[in-house]
Amino acid sequence: MHIIRQFGVNWFTTVMGIGIVAALTYTSPIHLPFQHAVGEILFICVNVVFVFAFVMWMLRWLLTPDAAIDDFRHPGRALFYGAFAMGINVVGNDYFLIGTHLMPKHTAIELSFGIWLAGVGASLFSVIVVPYLLFTEHKVERDETVASWLIPLVPPIVAAATGTNLIPYAGGPGAQFSMAAGILALFGMTFFLFIMTSALVYSRLVFHRRLSGQEAPTLWIEIGPIGMAMGTFCGIPLNAPHVFGPYTGGLRDLGAVFAIAMWGVGVWWILLSALYTFLHLTPKGDGLPFHLGWWSYVFPIGSFTNGTYALHRLLGHPFFAVAGLVQLGILWLCFVIVIVRTVHGVVAGHLIQWRQDHAHRHELKARRV
Repeated sequence: MHIIRQFGVNWFTTVMGIGIVAALTYTSPIHLPFQHAVGEILFICVNVVFVFAFVMWMLRWLLTPDAAIDDFRHPGRALFYGAFAMGINVVGNDYFLIGTHLMPKHTAIELSFGIWLAGVGASLFSVIVVPYLLFTEHKVERDETVASWLIPLVPPIVAAATGTNLIPYAGGPGAQFSMAAGILALFGMTFFLFIMTSALVYSRLVFHRRLSGQEAPTLWIEIGPIGMAMGTFCGIPLNAPHVFGPYTGGLRDLGAVFAIAMWGVGVWWILLSALYTFLHLTPKGDGLPFHLGWWSYVFPIGSFTNGTYALHRLLGHPFFAVAGLVQLGILWLCFVIVIVRTVHGVVAGHLIQWRQDHAHRHELKARRV
């Protein structure tokens, strides 16, 4: 019971990170040694982690409902229902990209479709309920603005980007058009909220105190929706060229121009976020204390890498294949660091106090503080 009470939805950030690394490793546009074997191992791992996290989440609602409900009252913890939704979408996409090579294709696609629909439902819940609570119940100040506010807003665009792969399997032309239209609506739902929230984050960076070392990883979240926007606009002309008939050529051109422009914005955010990170590693900074927010170094970079892969598939230009490979290398560096620190944090009792001495040590530390 003690462990279940501690297990919040923020743990689904691990599902997001492992899942996107699995997919990007498996589908690298430049062939790598053992890429399929590594991708398949990570695919198995993400399924295990997802099932474990989902069961723990369900048990938390059943056995400690007061703790589960209290998440919605907290302006920080409520945000991670977005991670719950994105974790579902990532697992569903992995079944399409990797599962189709490990089981009968029809079965994998049906599983992917079912999980994707569940992800869409969770995404709509996240993008509606959490902002409503922020508007009406939560008390925050302007100088508390952080890019973490994007977490509940991003799931619809993740569902949109991953859903483009499934358009050809939606049924007849009418069903495929409806799905493509729904995907564009999901894209719009997140994209314009992303612009508004990013303006708030930029304003906070300019006019208020600098982000602390604890908050610095949140800046990387800005990169996530940029990559998924690229994936959506490249994915629709690739996967549904017959749906839009004579407009397909224009949609393809629009997708290329939009995605390249967003790629430039993404590079800017990556450089800015990296500089902020390095600042806190210098004597002028606060250091970078480890917490589960470090998974912000993984999924957003993976999302941007996914967008670069999509540009390569759309245009076939080797520049984006090489750029995708470089980004995959950076992603793996971050992934190894973060997953090692996460495992260590669990074993040592810093992230989950699973032994009595962990709780006692935590209480003593709190008293000293």
